Amino acid sequence: MIWFRFLRKMSFLKMRTLGYASFFFVFGVALLMYLVEPETFGSYFRAVYWTMTTVVTVGYGDFFPNTDFGRMMTIFVFIFGIGIVGSLISKLVDGVQVIRDQKERGLLQVKESGHTIVFGYSRRSKHVIEELLETTDVILVDDLEREPFSHERFHYVNGDPALASTLQRANVKQAARAIVLADHSMPPALADGRTLLIASSIERANPDIYTIVEMMLEEHLDSFEQIKVDEVILGDETISRMAILASHHPGVTKVVTNLLTKHGDGMFSIPVRPEWTTYREAFHAMLEEGVTILSDGKRLDLNRRLDETIPPGSLLIVLCGEETAKRIGAF
Repeated sequence: MIWFRFLRKMSFLKMRTLGYASFFFVFGVALLMYLVEPETFGSYFRAVYWTMTTVVTVGYGDFFPNTDFGRMMTIFVFIFGIGIVGSLISKLVDGVQVIRDQKERGLLQVKESGHTIVFGYSRRSKHVIEELLETTDVILVDDLEREPFSHERFHYVNGDPALASTLQRANVKQAARAIVLADHSMPPALADGRTLLIASSIERANPDIYTIVEMMLEEHLDSFEQIKVDEVILGDETISRMAILASHHPGVTKVVTNLLTKHGDGMFSIPVRPEWTTYREAFHAMLEEGVTILSDGKRLDLNRRLDETIPPGSLLIVLCGEETAKRIGAF
């Protein structure tokens, strides 16, 4: 009866209290055993070793007490030591399980920095996440009951993406970029309203974050520009325009498709080099390296503005192979 009462009290103790109790019990018993039977153990470390193997019920038998007092202490260790240390181990295991459960349910605080936050989970966003995981940590924000999959660089945050508390758990202030994809299960106007609300919350929490949003209706572009999102992707209207291009200009969409896939050359960004003053200088320098400059990130008519001065801090969008991109420092 006393044993069960003792175990019950142990189960209600805090982890820190159990840790201190286990520490003093093991090292206290080891000191006492070494003082009583120094010939048996030879050193204090061996007495600690014997005490540890006893309380965790391993009992190798390489050391054992030879006096009656030592045997009485062994019985004492069995009765109380196993209860104290066993309770500590049980709480440690339970703690690990609680943390794992909270992680799967998206309740933990994200500690990463320089990560990408993706809002909303779907077949489309899953593809985006899988691509991003090759180069960066990804945080998914959604209201799913459990994280959709497990990956060492993937973390899930459960909650309303427009709430400051949810964004704080996703560590939005330390994030490098945010991607808000439209909810295609909603009417286009409502989907854009939801995206706009999330984007404005992100910009308030971290004005320096690079925000990419998907917009369903082009007439909402002014609203997104007012909250200063960095890039807006047209959703369904882009598909419609691609279909019109394919019908009027055969082969154009194949070029676009190739640019968006991993086959052949791709689009990359490069910083403007100090020796470039005009776009003409940049064009000639890149052509020597087998690279084509497509845009300054805003317009596609650089070939008609070759003698214009490149604004400081500009990024140029170029077309080249992946190996060439690495060589010229593109990203």
